Amino acid sequence: MTDNALIIHRSKTKTLLLFCGAVGFVALGAFIAKTTYAEQGAGAFGVFIGLVSIVFFGFCGILILLKVFDGRPAVEFLKEGLLVREISPKPINWPDIIAARLIFYRNQPIVELILSPQAEQSLPFTRVVRYTRAANRGLGINGVCLSAAGLQMPASDIVDLIGEWAQKAQSAEI
Repeated sequence: MTDNALIIHRSKTKTLLLFCGAVGFVALGAFIAKTTYAEQGAGAFGVFIGLVSIVFFGFCGILILLKVFDGRPAVEFLKEGLLVREISPKPINWPDIIAARLIFYRNQPIVELILSPQAEQSLPFTRVVRYTRAANRGLGINGVCLSAAGLQMPASDIVDLIGEWAQKAQSAEI
């Protein structure tokens, strides 16, 4: 832990590739809907699947595109705590981070932060974190999660840094 902040951004290239994937699935959904409509008519299941694909991946594409133009850091190691805007708009105090671990779900790296009960109660979590907690617990993930896909630093290095900074802050507090 240092007095200087450490900032990690999302990779613009990786984020743009994700956007291209979303556009591809929108195009595939449009193709499925169009061909099924031409062959079977409006009530066909393929038309429904195509429309759902267009709506879902179109929404995902919009959210991904917003991240491309968001210049804010994805993760900030500050003296007072860890700021991850996808988890909370306020920094998580270092002593409140009990553990950090790297997990993989469907080959996607996820950083899980195990927080103290006080932090769990007092932090204003984002809507996404609040809505996904029950599903994550069903998968055996009890902490708050940060997708490490597309970050400019390897996920394992981020987990190691979080552990180091939290441990130094906790030992300095004693």
